[in-house]
Formats: sequence, structure tokens, C-alpha cells
Amino acid sequence: MSSELTLTAGGDQSTREYEQPPLGECKAILVDIIRSNNEQTKFGVKDLVFFYFELEHLMDDNRPFLVRKKFTFSLNEKANLYKFLQKWVGGLKPGQPFNLKTLIGTGCILEIEPWTTPDDKVMHLVDRARKLDKGKWIKASGEFDSAKTAARIEERRQESLAEAGVVERTEDDDVPF
Repeated sequence: MSSELTLTAGGDQSTREYEQPPLGECKAILVDIIRSNNEQTKFGVKDLVFFYFELEHLMDDNRPFLVRKKFTFSLNEKANLYKFLQKWVGGLKPGQPFNLKTLIGTGCILEIEPWTTPDDKVMHLVDRARKLDKGKWIKASGEFDSAKTAARIEERRQESLAEAGVVERTEDDDVPF
């Protein structure tokens, strides 16, 4: 573990440099799936799911890389989630329910590809997953904090809805007084 504890006072976390995962193929394990309803996207408000994978590769501080892949919550045959799962686990059939949570703990080969943001920053992102024989799966480190991650997603969701001027209805909205 790194002994470096130097910080910059007043530093903006949004400009913080993150250690990028290695490009190419690597073994990974799905450690969690988090659903977030009513997310503001460039296509309007959508229900999303976030897949979190730990990689076999370690960061400089000896923790495994953690990467995520975001999808619209849909198994329509044209949806990216459907296409991603067909390449990874296959066997999805139209009209047949599929519980995504059954995938947690499943190993795979992830392909990490470069992607350039509109401001010319290069990010390393999950492109696709492929099957991996069960005997070759890596073990999860146990460090992933699902509750903390879900809280961060909810906080960002609320901020993006507020910025877009979207008002969420609550059960109290129908009170007649």
C-alpha cells in the first residue's frame, strides 16, 4: 500500500487524474449491478443499470482496478445491454425474463478500449465481455462497497435532474390540499 498521503488543499475532485485500467483484454469478475431509475441522459430520463467489474490487474496501490459499464435498463433486442449480454453469456430469448443479479460473481474476459471525450481526454472504457471458463475466474477482493457506490449514483442522479430542471413526482404530489 502506498505511503504517499500528500493532497492539494482546495483541489477540484472533478479534475483529479484517475489511474486508467490497461487497454486490451483482461480477466474480470462482476462484483455488482446497481439500478438507478429516472436518470437524466442526453435522450431524456431513463432507467439505467451500472455493471461493476474488478479486473485481474492491480493499481499502483495494489487494489484491483474497478471499472463500470452503464446501460439503459432494457433487454429489447436493439438495446446495448441485450447485445452486451448476448456476447457474454448468450442464450437470451425475446419475452423470457432474465434476472441480472444472477450474473454477480461471474467471471469474464473484458475488452478495454480507448475512447476520446469531447474535450480530447482519452478514457479507457469497457467495450465488451466474453465468456471465460469457470476454472479461470478471478476472485473478487471484497473491497467493493455497494451501498457507498449506490449512494454516489443517487447523489449524481439528483444533481443531473436538478440541472435539467426535471421535477420528480412523489407520492405526496396527489394530496388534495
